[in-house]
Amino acid sequence: SLNTPRSLGIEPFMQPSEKHMENVTVKDIYETFTVDPPILGEDASLEEVIDTLLRDPQSRSVYIVDKEGRLSGIISTLIILKATNILRGKKSVLKHDVFNAVKIAKADCAKAIKHPPIYVYESSKILDVLEMMSRENIQELPVIDKDKRAIGDLNCLEILKGIWEA
Repeated sequence: SLNTPRSLGIEPFMQPSEKHMENVTVKDIYETFTVDPPILGEDASLEEVIDTLLRDPQSRSVYIVDKEGRLSGIISTLIILKATNILRGKKSVLKHDVFNAVKIAKADCAKAIKHPPIYVYESSKILDVLEMMSRENIQELPVIDKDKRAIGDLNCLEILKGIWEA
């Protein structure tokens, strides 16, 4: 059984309009803040990845595409930040993070450090996306078309605005 605030004895101070939101899709809200998704090719350098992240402070990821323009991976700001911390000599870190830092330090292109992408379509229901982002601890997702080309960026703030200001 799924726990809800009420089932746990918690009375929410305010409720987003779930009835209104049940038919809202990614297409309805995904260009509220981010218009152009941060996209680079698989052969982009680490410097290009970092430059792209720094150029758009709203984005927390760079979407990596193959030669046909299809989404092939994601490089998050967090993984670059963790690698930077480790490479500067931080000792108390997780083994997985050390592996990623070494991988990033040795990388000659974005393809070598990308992670498998999690993505949504314009037709994805916002309440389903909210649940997935909460479960996976993701703050933004690429929006792709039927050919798996990145056509946008869905930011968690766009979802919050869409739900709470509905």
